[in-house]
Amino acid sequence: MALLPVITIQHDFPEVIADIKNEVCLAEDIWISCYTLTSGATTRSVHGKVRVTADTDAKQSGRTLHDLPISLQGRDGVECEWAAHASYSQLAIIVTCDSLSIPPTLVSFPSQALSGVQPNGVECMDLAGDWVVTGGKNGKLRADRWRPRAEPSTPDIGHEHRIGKGHLSDLTSCQFFPSGKVILTTSIDMSARIFFLDEEINSEGQPTKQMMNARTLGPPHGRGLIGAGMLGKGKEIVTGCRDGKLRIWNVGSAKVEHEAEWPGAASDELLALVVGEKRVLDPMGESLPSAESQGRFFLLLGLASGALQCVDLPSLEPIPWEPSAPANADGPIEALAVSSSSDIIAYGTRTGTVCLASLHWRRASSCCSASSSETAEDESRPGLAVTPLATWKRTSAAISSLAFADDDQALLVATADGLPYLVSVAAQPRLLCELAGYDCEPLSSIRSSFLHNKIFAAGKDGHVFIWNRPPQSSSVSDP
Repeated sequence: MALLPVITIQHDFPEVIADIKNEVCLAEDIWISCYTLTSGATTRSVHGKVRVTADTDAKQSGRTLHDLPISLQGRDGVECEWAAHASYSQLAIIVTCDSLSIPPTLVSFPSQALSGVQPNGVECMDLAGDWVVTGGKNGKLRADRWRPRAEPSTPDIGHEHRIGKGHLSDLTSCQFFPSGKVILTTSIDMSARIFFLDEEINSEGQPTKQMMNARTLGPPHGRGLIGAGMLGKGKEIVTGCRDGKLRIWNVGSAKVEHEAEWPGAASDELLALVVGEKRVLDPMGESLPSAESQGRFFLLLGLASGALQCVDLPSLEPIPWEPSAPANADGPIEALAVSSSSDIIAYGTRTGTVCLASLHWRRASSCCSASSSETAEDESRPGLAVTPLATWKRTSAAISSLAFADDDQALLVATADGLPYLVSVAAQPRLLCELAGYDCEPLSSIRSSFLHNKIFAAGKDGHVFIWNRPPQSSSVSDP
């Protein structure tokens, strides 16, 4: 298992920069702490300081913030300088700690925040175009339309937003359909709902701030839902419940098409699920056309025992692991992600471990000469082998959300200790960027916007922070 470092920095660093820029003060110290785990599960740490100084003569040193004469000088075991792409609207620094063998590492601060979108905390989040949808406590659903800020002084709040009403208790998932105009939600109130992003019209013909609850999928499950997924464009969806039930729904009729339990459901609680598309290859190693492969989708399940289960969609039949199931993780699996090409999975545990594995599908046999119908049925179902790629840990804080980024070359990780980060997808994972800005608030969700080249994270403090994705040229390489 790889042990990745942690770099934390004073969360109000942007305010310190603003004070110096506005000549409220000429210099101020901020703190930076660095941590590494050892193989013996102990933690080594260095707690340094950085002098932030307004210095009109500092431009010659290379440590200034572009047009702003603000210099950084690390001490007490840490080194610090501005990143090449840093600006006042996108603060980013490079931190090094030689005594802990931490190489130059990028630390980035949010360029924007959507403040107070869920006053009681964000439980789930998704993105589509210019819209961010968040689910909160007590059935609160909200969609916010945001605009990138050109200047830090541009207000963050006051943008267009809409609310969705219908759920009676905390939301557990919210996600956009591929159209970006429809939202699927689940809740611990045992129901799944579908909302149109378009506003409802009141009796006077005027638009309201309320989204239309287009469908309520019923009858409800027997216990709270933990999430849902879409098959393709979303004509069918799958929901998962803590009582072990999985359901396939026809969205058009809002009716259940199929219901089943996964093996061992009676004794193992479902904590996370994600839908992926099978990448079944022909003998030449080429992907089979979708039309030739019935049951194109699969559902990956993360269980409280640390086990992974995989079922076929829409049949809900278990998919056999070949030659054997992957080893159980070191704790309950609370976060799952599938790469855009569906050939890599990531899963995170309550104990802070993240695992990467590659998927290899065995093509279903077309042979009909089996000695029994049962054997023939088994051979007609694709098998799945999982090859571990990497495992790492930074702290013991639970992994709350995972998302692939950068054409599946990187993974975004959100944690319960408020320290999100970006890591390389590789056999030897490398910390690419610390996403600073939170003050120890637990995070619930993290996503990447390919359209806007930004990273979004939502926390239990009710805010959504937005970071500019660092340019590739600013990535710091291992020495």
